[in-house]
Amino acid sequence: MNDSMKAIRAIEDKYGLPLFGMALTHLVDVGVRNLNDDTVAECIKQIMADGEADKGQFMSPEFQCAIIRCAAELAKLSIWDLFRYIKFQMNITN
Repeated sequence: MNDSMKAIRAIEDKYGLPLFGMALTHLVDVGVRNLNDDTVAECIKQIMADGEADKGQFMSPEFQCAIIRCAAELAKLSIWDLFRYIKFQMNITN
């Protein structure tokens, strides 16, 4: 278990599983509420403007904008469906 996982486990132990789960839901919910059409458009506009100034980025501005668009689409779905999908459908490894 790496340091991040230990820190997450310590937070879960500190607050208990029910509150920890609610906090994770709140964290995702805050992100969802901030991904509306206006903020997405503004974010994409800013990414493209910054991309013109900094050509040496690891990710292209277009790729960064695609991430924002994808997140905005995911934000329209149920948080619990997203958690279920991550748990059962994604093979996430270090």
